[in-house]
Amino acid sequence: MTLSARTVWTRLQARYDSDPPQIRWESVGSAGAVLATAVVYFGAAKLGLAMATVAEQVTAVWPPTGIALALLLLAPRCWPGVLLGAFLANATAREPVWTACAIALGNTAEAMVGAWLLRRAAFTASLGRLTDVLRLIVLAAFGSTIVSATTGVLSLCAGGVQPWAMFGMLWPVWWIGDAMGALVMAPLVLVWISASPVRPHPRRVAEAAILLVALVISSLIVFTSRPGTGTGGYPLLYGIFPFVIWGALRFGQHGTTGVTFVASSMAIWGTVNGLGPFATRSPNESLLLLQIFMALVATTALLLGAAIAERDAAERSRADELRQRAAQLADADRHKDEFLATLAHELRNPLAPIRNAAELLRLCCAQPLAVEQARHLIERQIRHLVTLVDDLLDVSRIKQRKITLRKEPVQLQRVVEQAVDSCRTSLVARQHRLTVALPPEPLYLEGDTVRLEQVLVNLLTNAIKYTEPGGRVDVTAERTGDAVLLRVADTGIGIGPDLLPRVFDLFMQGAHSHDRTQGGLGIGLTLVRRLVELHGGSVEARSAGLGQGSEFIVRLPLLSAAPTEPHPPLSSPQRSGAAVRVLIVDDNEDAAISLKMVLEVVGYDVAVAHNGPAGLDLARQHRPDVVLLDIGLPGIDGYEVARRLRREPGLETIAVVAVSGYGREGDKQRAREAGFDRHLVKPVDPDELLALLGEVQPSDGTPRKPGRREVDDPGARRSGSPDA
Repeated sequence: MTLSARTVWTRLQARYDSDPPQIRWESVGSAGAVLATAVVYFGAAKLGLAMATVAEQVTAVWPPTGIALALLLLAPRCWPGVLLGAFLANATAREPVWTACAIALGNTAEAMVGAWLLRRAAFTASLGRLTDVLRLIVLAAFGSTIVSATTGVLSLCAGGVQPWAMFGMLWPVWWIGDAMGALVMAPLVLVWISASPVRPHPRRVAEAAILLVALVISSLIVFTSRPGTGTGGYPLLYGIFPFVIWGALRFGQHGTTGVTFVASSMAIWGTVNGLGPFATRSPNESLLLLQIFMALVATTALLLGAAIAERDAAERSRADELRQRAAQLADADRHKDEFLATLAHELRNPLAPIRNAAELLRLCCAQPLAVEQARHLIERQIRHLVTLVDDLLDVSRIKQRKITLRKEPVQLQRVVEQAVDSCRTSLVARQHRLTVALPPEPLYLEGDTVRLEQVLVNLLTNAIKYTEPGGRVDVTAERTGDAVLLRVADTGIGIGPDLLPRVFDLFMQGAHSHDRTQGGLGIGLTLVRRLVELHGGSVEARSAGLGQGSEFIVRLPLLSAAPTEPHPPLSSPQRSGAAVRVLIVDDNEDAAISLKMVLEVVGYDVAVAHNGPAGLDLARQHRPDVVLLDIGLPGIDGYEVARRLRREPGLETIAVVAVSGYGREGDKQRAREAGFDRHLVKPVDPDELLALLGEVQPSDGTPRKPGRREVDDPGARRSGSPDA
């Protein structure tokens, strides 16, 4: 079977991607590696010495410096190979043995010092940062090469190989040759061996081939032209820079080091053979001028490559960050979709039985038992709806940091008793065993009774929902120093290790199933954490894993007991023996009429108006004892109606109660300023309303200003809806 070239290439690339080549330099150090280093160094040294001009042992072209520096950075244990190669190269250059030894030691010390300085400076071999390039130039190319140049020239002069009069001429030639070796050869070896390899994409390979061919042709034109052939006087040598830019932009440091090496090699070959723009003076001067020019090219190329590498790294980092943010947004969007689906499900659940109950009332109005069952059903589902809406509003207020507490001395035992009573029906329905273990002595803390009860109810509700029928729920409290630890534990489904760190996040729930037996919106624990923190405490979730149950530990600071003062009751001028008159002003006709029917059944004398002007007229005619006034009325809002009532002769001291969906602190403050005595938030609990109206005591006929306060009911405390 014959495979096409594309098929072969695809397979090679797939193998390359799945298992890219790796070089484990920490394992290098065997005798074979040392010998290979010596051979490479010796060959490069003999090549450099072949181009010596000012002296047989001194040359302006010395690639072994860069090779040795790179090898000692990658494999420090190869230094004996550098020493051996340097000794053999110098011993065969008509030098005394001790001179060759001294020069070899200098060459080895040069590489070791350069590698040590770069490591100390946190140098990275990939040259992907501008600081790495600058460190290579300053510490290695210009710094450590002083060691070899000084040692080598001193050895030659002291050994009588060269006269001392030549010291000033030999030293710069030696130093420039070593510096250029560090600038050209070290980056080439480091980048192509240690840096991430270029992906062998066919188009990139083709582009690299085009770049190489164009570079060779251009270098031949620039560096191998004979003097007097028409190129003299024109700055053709700067034509190398476009290829440097091309290599840097398209191939990074792989491209810059490759372009620099090819251009430098061809320029040196041309200059040594008397060709090119630099071959206009003596061979030594020509090579020195060429090396200085190539130093400029190499430095520019390396800095440009590093700048582009840093830009690419920043772009990749930014792209990774954007991908992470996109993933986070997608995850948040998924949670939002799950939340909306859950919310729709939870809101539909109580609406269906309410509709059925209404139909049952219509069909079975003559059957008292059926009517009573329907009434209880409607009450339960309305309480469920109110809880859902209150939780949603609490989440909104928490996110806006607008939730406030009414702190007072609170006895922990009473909070636990009230919370347990609130959840008792659910406990019985799920057939759970509940154990409560509290300290015998009263524990007092400064807090908001309603909010603390809400914390415990949410934790109990969670335990009840996520524990299989017949399970156990434990509530315990213990004093630890100046704090109390309140624990709610269950034998339920537990919490997975992946979910446990995020269990208090908003809308976070465990795995969903279509049966939705647990229900909930995933906001209860978020409320728990925020409310506990507002009380100066902390909450922690623990679980041994799925199927192992869970435990929530609430830590709250304790406070000594303090007496509480009862709120003053409402009072209103009454006629002795007369029924309490109530005026309802609400633009929602169904709400107003249904409330009127409830109050009339109880025995109140009720009148109804559906806008502000009509309410004022009825107040003048009806002379009510209490006005239940909506805020969001058409035309004249409830605030203005209350102000006018306070200015109306004979009505200025009646009790005015706001009954509205506006429940934020600012709304309550405006209500107080407008003249309201109380503020209730829809939907109002009938028991709370009747208890409030029951506080209106018949007076002796002397008008009195009613005491003003806000009703201490959960609805008024937790709701913040802008709906009237």
